[in-house]
Amino acid sequence: MTAVRRAVTMPVIVALMLLVLLTAPIYLVIAGMASGIARSSRPVRSVALAMAYALIELRILARLLGGDRDCDRLMRDFSGMAYQAVRLLLDVEVALGPASVAPAEIPDDAPVVVLSRHCGPGDSILIAWLLMTQYRLQVRVVARAALRLEPVFDVAGQLGCVCFLDGDRARQQIRDLAASLSGGQALLLFPEGANFSVSRWRATITELRTTGQIRAAARAFRQSHTLPPRAGGAAAALSGAPNASVLVLTHTGFCPDGRARPWWQLPINRQLLVHTELFPADQRPQPQDVGAWLDETWTRVDSWVADQVNRTPNP
Repeated sequence: MTAVRRAVTMPVIVALMLLVLLTAPIYLVIAGMASGIARSSRPVRSVALAMAYALIELRILARLLGGDRDCDRLMRDFSGMAYQAVRLLLDVEVALGPASVAPAEIPDDAPVVVLSRHCGPGDSILIAWLLMTQYRLQVRVVARAALRLEPVFDVAGQLGCVCFLDGDRARQQIRDLAASLSGGQALLLFPEGANFSVSRWRATITELRTTGQIRAAARAFRQSHTLPPRAGGAAAALSGAPNASVLVLTHTGFCPDGRARPWWQLPINRQLLVHTELFPADQRPQPQDVGAWLDETWTRVDSWVADQVNRTPNP
């Protein structure tokens, strides 16, 4: 199945990326005219970003086809090039907040489970970049199976850097991956289960009310910058790695209100401010207590985002 999938996805993606690069001059001219009419640089930046992504994709695929199988180096280079493109073309900066955990505080003799807020297209790549460059961690990412259609991520999964969740086996997959980690390695999880959007937030509240979970629905309504966290994956990770510390990571998102903007409205001239909080192995919750602990922790995550929004005036 894997060979068949790659026999389709790799040629299609390569052809698509080459098409993007070959036709880019035409689209740059069109985007330039659109930018003049709209008095916004976003059309030109969008085309330039598509060109950058095509170049990055082709470079990494060429290295893979050339026999490079160092997954950590490939992930570091891929995320590094992606961040440089975002920094240059969109003027989006990732910054670690002053009250965050210092790199020296991260234990180097045991793994780390990273529980992160998920808000904004591409935030997972930038979060992974920060963990690799600022905290010097080798990152393993838990991702949805649909990302297998992206050849670079597909091969990264085969090499062990990405864990694609497989339905009923998801928790066991996370537990096994966590158990395989050693010092200097991190498992990146997104407890909300999906990228935040206002429609998902509203749908979640409706579902909680419909199923009689009134208190949970009221809490979700109050926490309007995050989705209610799910305990299953985090509990599985902590069960698999009983000696791991937990790093809770949140960020301001790409939008002035701290929420997600539509994917086609690229963020420009923004700072993605990141805040981290560390729970050493002897202070983290037991797997059976993760649900209540996550609810309490995500209340703080939501409050932090809201506080940052209130501190920053809208442009």
